Amino acid sequence: MYIFELNYPGTWLELENDEVKFEIEGMLRSLEGVITEAAISLSMFEASQRQRNDPREEWKRDAELRQQIDEEVRSEVGDDYYHDFEKYGLISERRLRVKKAELGILPRSYLHKIPFIHAHTFVYAVDSFGKYLDELKAYEDIPDEVSQCVDEFNRLLPSVRKIRNSALHIEDRSRGYGPPWEKKQGKKMEVQGFLGLSNLEGNLLCYTIDDGSYQKVEISVDVLNILVQLANHLLASFQWKGPARIEPSY
Repeated sequence: MYIFELNYPGTWLELENDEVKFEIEGMLRSLEGVITEAAISLSMFEASQRQRNDPREEWKRDAELRQQIDEEVRSEVGDDYYHDFEKYGLISERRLRVKKAELGILPRSYLHKIPFIHAHTFVYAVDSFGKYLDELKAYEDIPDEVSQCVDEFNRLLPSVRKIRNSALHIEDRSRGYGPPWEKKQGKKMEVQGFLGLSNLEGNLLCYTIDDGSYQKVEISVDVLNILVQLANHLLASFQWKGPARIEPSY
């Protein structure tokens, strides 16, 4: 599990406007929350990528379970099993599914989707981080470093927002639609190469975005470190009072 470190120079912000102070403190806590989501989802993504079952062992296990259940059904119904094989074959299949569920054996389609789920959670967290930076930048009398963090985020992770938007609007992308205003006009994208949606290429989550291009974002500790470094730079840019602390706490 990836454990990051955020350094808070103090406990409370030193800002004259109490309402703004509480808002910004809340947003900084939320930034920490999305970094936590990114760290956990990255750890789970990599764990799911490392998990590889032995196909021969799976085939052997399934064959043994199927044989056991078929014998149980035959012993219950006798010769009728052979007179209506399709009926009892379906009964055996249902019992096999129940038995596998009891043993904690997941369907192949579930196992296939697990890394995709963690990859999307990671990308959503990274995108949320960028949105919080944008909102912080909108405040008056905010440190100049906030704008620097926004610029650096956009420079280092230029495709995150577009990929996240395509993931959220996959029903439009799958039909070839790009931005919502073009969809309203019935205009479709000019897809560059091929239409790719929710593809994993190693540790890259890939989507055709709203301009028709095929873009990738890395699910990696390098991206997580970008968030942590920007967050620490951001925290250090404010004036604080009270004891310094390190998060996440144990």
